[in-house]
Amino acid sequence: MNYGIKRYNQNTAAIMDSRQVEIMAFGQSIVLLRGVNNKKTRLHALNMNQKLWSAILRETGIENNGMPENLRQNLFKLSVWATRYSIRAMLHDLPLKPLISINQDMLDGLKNKKPDLLKSENFDSHLIS
Repeated sequence: MNYGIKRYNQNTAAIMDSRQVEIMAFGQSIVLLRGVNNKKTRLHALNMNQKLWSAILRETGIENNGMPENLRQNLFKLSVWATRYSIRAMLHDLPLKPLISINQDMLDGLKNKKPDLLKSENFDSHLIS
């Protein structure tokens, strides 16, 4: 089975660019979060969301990763918030709407190809402090 997953990932990477992969990942996370109807699906959706934001956290934690510094710092802050919120929501009965909203904002930004989505003048950082 591991071989099959590896082949699928290789084929997907050859067909999709990074923006398309990000669009797919945020879209899937939103579907999972919106589809929660019991404890098991809730934990699964939150786990997948936490993994998505943890990957973004790792990437934005690298100082020279090719992103504009302002965007990198704002995405870093946002990913810290989303990762922490996902974990807290697994432990407590926190609403999923904030995660769905931020994921939808990210998806909309990726689809609209707005690289300045999180520039400081557009980014309300007090929401994630």
